[in-house]
Amino acid sequence: MSNTAFIILDLQNDISHKDGIYNKNGLDVTNVSKILPNIVDMVFFCKEHSIPIIATQFTILENLNKEAVGLGNFLKKSRPFLEKEGLRLGSWGHDLLDEIKNVNYLIKRWSFSAFYHTELSRHLKALRINELILAGFTTNGIVETTAREAASRNYKIFTLSDLTASYSEELHFASLNNLNSFSEVISSKTWKENFIERQGK
Repeated sequence: MSNTAFIILDLQNDISHKDGIYNKNGLDVTNVSKILPNIVDMVFFCKEHSIPIIATQFTILENLNKEAVGLGNFLKKSRPFLEKEGLRLGSWGHDLLDEIKNVNYLIKRWSFSAFYHTELSRHLKALRINELILAGFTTNGIVETTAREAASRNYKIFTLSDLTASYSEELHFASLNNLNSFSEVISSKTWKENFIERQGK
């Protein structure tokens, strides 16, 4: 098994599908359709080369009265609709997009971090991973946050430019510029070619 893992961040129905709660509340998910075919191709490549695929699922916890708890002040302000609906365990919105359901591991996340109070670090350590390939929505949100935290944990990081997207091209490219300072920003085609070349040595 490879010491590389492919991390798909938050490609869930409520966040990334046109019928999801985010799109219904004015957060345009159009750009997801541009990267989804590339992500599907990458999933097939990883399956072929025994690269573990880990997907995160942003999750809203409810109390016994079905009220959202633990959202934090920022989410209450920026995503107030989540107090009433969206991203609940067992719901269609919480599920991954149909095109990418065939992953190896699912990690629930509870905040803006894919590492904080999640099982991601445990999985990566157990699988002896030291290199991460990042993909997902949004580049300037969960992707950049995860990359920064991974860098602080000394992982080698590749951010795949054609497997990430944001609500606007401006946000996407500004974030890629930031990411290039602590990860290698590269196309999926180039990454695959380099991986095959390394395997052949």
